[in-house]
Amino acid sequence: MKKGNLHNINDPGFKTPENYFESFEGNLMKKLEGTESIPNLNNPGFTVPKDYFNSVDDEILNKLNKDDTPVISLNSRKPLYYIAGIAASIVLILAIFLNKPFEDEISVEMVEAYLGDRDLSSYELAELLLDSDLLEDDFVITETSFEEDNLESYLLDNSEIDLIIE
Repeated sequence: MKKGNLHNINDPGFKTPENYFESFEGNLMKKLEGTESIPNLNNPGFTVPKDYFNSVDDEILNKLNKDDTPVISLNSRKPLYYIAGIAASIVLILAIFLNKPFEDEISVEMVEAYLGDRDLSSYELAELLLDSDLLEDDFVITETSFEEDNLESYLLDNSEIDLIIE
């Protein structure tokens, strides 16, 4: 049968005898009356003590009214306290023995070595020294006062006069 013709089917394909649903209940009851529905119903295989159902309520209530036994918690916090104490002591020991002072400031020698090792043009140096860095409050230009006699003696000892005159 093609899929296109499925919606045109008028016959469902299932048939029942005439008056089947009207006489079904009567036929079923006749069959049940004639046979034993559960074989060996008189001896099911399970036994119950005598007067069990009369006394079971009292036994259950007696067990419920007994004194409460102490509850032992399965989630004890004692090991957690031990672990936290050990971790805190390890952190404290590491903080004491590994506490090394560190330099927060860059020395002048470090900057000179950095700039000396690199061949930077004046434009690259200008990029490194931004105007915002020069305007900060922390930026201090140290002024040194040299005495004229000391300066003159230094220049005479360490330089050539011909180069100074030019």
